[in-house]
Amino acid sequence: MPWRNSLPFRISLVFLLTTLLIESVLFMLLYHTLLGERVVEEIDRLESRAESHANVLAMSFDTETISHVAAMESETDTKVAIVAPDHRLIDTSNRFPAVLSTFIRDASDQSAFDQTVVLETDWENKPYLAVRTPIESMDETTRYGYVYMFLPTEIIHGISHRLQLRFLYITAIALIVTALTFILLSRLISNPIQQLRRATENVLTRPGELTLPTSRVDEIGELARSIESMSLELAHLKKERNQFLSDLAHEIKTPLTYLQGYAEIASKPQTPVALKEQSIQTILEESQALTELVENAFQLAQLDENTFTLHKDDILVSQLGDDLTRVLASMFRVTPILFDSRLSMLSDVSLRIDHNRIIQVFRALGHNAIEHSGAAHVTLDGALMKDTITFTLRDDGKGIPEEDLPYIFERLYRVEKSRSRRTGGSGLGLAIAQQIIELHEGSLDVASDRSGTTFTITLPLLTK
Repeated sequence: MPWRNSLPFRISLVFLLTTLLIESVLFMLLYHTLLGERVVEEIDRLESRAESHANVLAMSFDTETISHVAAMESETDTKVAIVAPDHRLIDTSNRFPAVLSTFIRDASDQSAFDQTVVLETDWENKPYLAVRTPIESMDETTRYGYVYMFLPTEIIHGISHRLQLRFLYITAIALIVTALTFILLSRLISNPIQQLRRATENVLTRPGELTLPTSRVDEIGELARSIESMSLELAHLKKERNQFLSDLAHEIKTPLTYLQGYAEIASKPQTPVALKEQSIQTILEESQALTELVENAFQLAQLDENTFTLHKDDILVSQLGDDLTRVLASMFRVTPILFDSRLSMLSDVSLRIDHNRIIQVFRALGHNAIEHSGAAHVTLDGALMKDTITFTLRDDGKGIPEEDLPYIFERLYRVEKSRSRRTGGSGLGLAIAQQIIELHEGSLDVASDRSGTTFTITLPLLTK
């Protein structure tokens, strides 16, 4: 990735532009404020000195006093000129520029001769600031002339130049700080992010080789820990997917082998009629089992992709209890297992469910009890709570081994590893049942020991 597109460079650029913007605004404010105040101060000082000289000359307007005033200003940066009422030069300070003499002649045409007046304030374009004040006798009856005071604007230009130099120094410092910020951010942000990017490129192929900065206590560390957790989860899902596909392929291959074998037997002319009928019956059973397996696998795929649709309707708990009793009773009627339902006393409260899917769940649990529990009695019970209803399907069979109990809801998992497809079912029924209950915002739990197995289903009631 080009360095100009990197995150540290963009942050550094924003930092630099922000710094320069703030610096420029402050510079303009300070520049004009300081220079404006300095010009006002210098003009006030000129006015004060001009009036002071005028007061001295008013008390003694003679050659000695005039020379003394001119000599005083010869030692300073300012220039002074004493002129007659007709603006004829009487005396000036040393090294008095000719341009100021011209200025005095031009100023003789201006009005306001009876008071102190500022004649020039344009310090940016003119070489001098200028002030004029009249020299009058103490009784204000006689006009002796005027005092002109001048200040070279190069002094203010010097202040302006020093401010500009400071601005350039600050800009240079900002550039250095920006470069250091870029280097620092590259070490603190860009390098760890690049490390995360390189690590995540192989997150699926080699999750065990991830080397992430998980020890950091900042946002980068949190991101690294999240990626590490995600990689482990992805690796687990990949392993589960491969195992599922392998198991599913085996589950499909088994009935296909039966179908092929018995089809060959039934197709031979010399096969006895009884054996042909048995082969055809086996083919029918295996095709039904294969259809069930494909249908269950399709339902699981829908559940994984969140495309499994529930058609929920409001139903009374008592009606659901009657339907469950009828369905399970018909299932156990053709078996030696005694079935007992205790749902007749349920209240007429409502819940919102997909009726057919809930029946599917209980069919799967009933089928599990019939095929694998070895029970003599199965009991269906229910209990109403404040916001939920709990159904329990309990058998007195051999139970589920403790080491297998955490895995019975996994896909294609079988407690009896040596069980054949003909006696073991698809191995998907309980996995589908659990996800259907979770889609109803309920829960499906199991408890088992040597005295039997209990499945507990909890569903939320419809709140008004």
